[in-house]
Amino acid sequence: MDAVLLNIVGSVPLVTKLWAIGCVGLSLLTSTYAVDPSKKIYNFDLVFKKGQYGRILYSLFDYGELDWALMFNIYMSINHLTVLENSFNSKRRYCWIVILTLACIIVMSSMEQPASSLGVILHENLVYYQVRRNIEGEHFRMLGFEVSPLMIPLYMNAFMLFVLKRSWLQVAMNFVPGHILCYLDDTINKIYGVDLCKTPYDWWIDRRAGPIR
Repeated sequence: MDAVLLNIVGSVPLVTKLWAIGCVGLSLLTSTYAVDPSKKIYNFDLVFKKGQYGRILYSLFDYGELDWALMFNIYMSINHLTVLENSFNSKRRYCWIVILTLACIIVMSSMEQPASSLGVILHENLVYYQVRRNIEGEHFRMLGFEVSPLMIPLYMNAFMLFVLKRSWLQVAMNFVPGHILCYLDDTINKIYGVDLCKTPYDWWIDRRAGPIR
C-alpha cells in the first residue's frame, strides 16, 4: 500500500503537488485554528482597499474543511491538473498561464463577489482550458452518442445559474478567463504566429538575443 501511495505521489508534477500540499496544509491549519478560518474568505475590497493581500493566498488553497470530501476533491483535481501540467513543455509557461488566469479572475471579482474560493474557480478555468485546447481529440460516448467534454462544464454552469441562482458574472468566472487564455495561447498563436502568452522571462531572452541575421 505504501509503495502504491509513493508511486501516485511521485507521478504528480511539481506545481500540482505543491498546490495539493498547500490545500491539505491550509485545511489542517484552519481546523486547528492556527489560522483564522475567516481569513480564507476572499473579497476584492478587503484585499485591495484594506491591504489584506494574504486572503488571495489563503483563498487559492481553500478547498473546504478537512474531511473525506476534501480528500476526494483534491484527488480528482490532481488528476485533471496533472494532465494539463504535463502537456506543457515548460513549467515556466504553465505557471505563467496559471498567473494570467488568476489575474483575469481577480479582475472579474472587482465587479462581483465570487461564488467560491479563488482556488476552486482557478481549477474550473484550468479544466476548461484543458478541455478547450483538446476539444477535437477528446469525446466520449453516452447512450450511443458522441458527446463533447464541454458538455460537463456547460451542465455545471447551467446548474449554478438556474438551480443555485448565481449571477451571470459569478458563473462566467468559472470559464471566461480560461476561454480567453486558451484563445490567446492556442488560437492566436496558430493562426497569426504571435505568442501573446509568452512569459516575461522569454520576452527578455528574445529581446537580448535580438533579430536573427
